[in-house]
Amino acid sequence: MSNNKPNFTYRLEQRITKNNRTQHYIVKDIKINGEKRKITKYIGQRKPTDAKFKQLCQKHAHEIENRAIEKKAIIRSGLFKTKHLDKETINKLELLRSTYKQLNKWLTANEVAVYEQDFEVKYVHGTTVIEGNTLSLKQTHDLLINGILPNDKKLREINEIQNFINVKNYRDNYTGKVTVVFIKKLHALIMNNIDFDSAGKFRRIDDIDITGCDFMVTPSELIEEELTKLVEKYYSALEEGYYPFEEAVLFHYNFEMIHPFTDGNGRVGRELFNYMLNEKDYPRFLFLGSERENYLKMLRLGNEEDYQSMVIKFAQLIIAQKFYVLLDRFEKYLTHMIEQ
Repeated sequence: MSNNKPNFTYRLEQRITKNNRTQHYIVKDIKINGEKRKITKYIGQRKPTDAKFKQLCQKHAHEIENRAIEKKAIIRSGLFKTKHLDKETINKLELLRSTYKQLNKWLTANEVAVYEQDFEVKYVHGTTVIEGNTLSLKQTHDLLINGILPNDKKLREINEIQNFINVKNYRDNYTGKVTVVFIKKLHALIMNNIDFDSAGKFRRIDDIDITGCDFMVTPSELIEEELTKLVEKYYSALEEGYYPFEEAVLFHYNFEMIHPFTDGNGRVGRELFNYMLNEKDYPRFLFLGSERENYLKMLRLGNEEDYQSMVIKFAQLIIAQKFYVLLDRFEKYLTHMIEQ
């Protein structure tokens, strides 16, 4: 993350037309997957003075920066293979990704901290509410940020929330790929002070139900083998050029169907899903308690082998959550910095 103002670095480019006319452009150089590209803005035939060029750069910076973000998104969209998503949806997801990535470069450490804290509280509240936790959003905030214990809640519910302090610390300091060891560590942290006997350990029984689903879970003796295969399949798909968001959704669904733990599978699965998104510079998914039924319905589409609808609905939901919010934040921040 940057602690500095955005660096709007532009250069002047001169071109000679076939009619032997001179044209001048503002040029912004960008890199996409290691390849150099450029955004240009025509500013006339007469070469501007240094002072005039600076004025023109400030005048057109808003348009140039927006075009740069859009061009990055469009070009990246064409780089991936896809199993289920249409081009328009991928374009939106890539614009979302590019905007998020650029904002993270521009924001100060304090601005990032405020944003991350607000998101983390909402995320922890949502991912635990999905599993039945009854703390309100305010109680979750007071517990996570201020250490204030709610008076009317069970110790288990309090621990479910507090455990995410250590989950966040572990996740934020982990820089490797998803592995079986990583998955078990997340589970151990999530289930700390809740279930000492099974925290960080795969289940040993098969008589277990998935909420709202009649799907048979993976037999306990095959869990580690199937989970290892699932992780390998995910990273192999990325190496083969398949679309990261789509592959993260498919991983999430298959992880929940393996159901490797006696309890805590949903919370671990959602952590893994968001870790995979962040690995590839996408914003994290906000699992709201109010979206619980919709979220479960999306997973059930996988049980019906309607993977296309499942992936599309996950994409639509994150676009609805983040797309216009991030674009608005980008526009406001860009305007503010240009006017300084």
